[in-house]
Amino acid sequence: MRHLFPYINAALDEAVYYEKPEHVSFLFHGYRCFLYPNLAAAHFFESKMAAKDFIVCLIDFLNDIYNQKENIRPNYDQIKQIPIIDILKILPKTNCQKCGYLTCMAFAAAIIKGKSAADKCPSLASPINENAVYPIFDNNGNVVNSVSLRINTSKLKNRIQEQQEQILMLEASLKTNKQNEEQNDSPRKSEKNNFGLTNREIEVLKLIAEGYTNNEISGILFISPHTVKSHMINIFNKLSVNDRTQAAVLAIQNDII
Repeated sequence: MRHLFPYINAALDEAVYYEKPEHVSFLFHGYRCFLYPNLAAAHFFESKMAAKDFIVCLIDFLNDIYNQKENIRPNYDQIKQIPIIDILKILPKTNCQKCGYLTCMAFAAAIIKGKSAADKCPSLASPINENAVYPIFDNNGNVVNSVSLRINTSKLKNRIQEQQEQILMLEASLKTNKQNEEQNDSPRKSEKNNFGLTNREIEVLKLIAEGYTNNEISGILFISPHTVKSHMINIFNKLSVNDRTQAAVLAIQNDII
């Protein structure tokens, strides 16, 4: 089961992949689930029947992940357990809430769980160095070791910031153009190009544009998170885009949503 952990980590927004002991934790059908190489655990069930139904659904989910491996880019990012006191040492401890959490302690806990990142704290000093960890696979596709290389992400961060600014300008321009079209009240309306998207894919795309996460979309449409992920892959392929923002902008630009 170990070889599925990176794929589960990529398919589910709420999944957390831990280094030691190696396991992946995630919410599935409302239950907290823990998968270890030779063990699975979940809690809390209302009855034996609920537990049995959950086991059937979990097995189906794992089979789906296995069958869709070629369409999922695995995420090998593992969370290393660090004492919360060590995280607090690098934080200002002012409880300014600029990170989005009520206290620095809560923010530190979120960092450990992989729910937030240290760079969300505006008062945090710049890191001394940054490393990229690359996996080494055996002949069966299992990660047996890794190589850590020092990197410089400052150029990438600047490029991302420039792209975000361009996106904001594009969104503002699209909004202005749409308002102008509505004011002109033209009787002729250009034919929509939905790029071959199905009705369900358009529903998912609309929720993506509104900022909902995969798990939230799963709950709204009453489908599994993995099904949402499959819809997203199809949407990206049909629109020829690489991320959620590009998909949303293209959808607005072509009046799909």
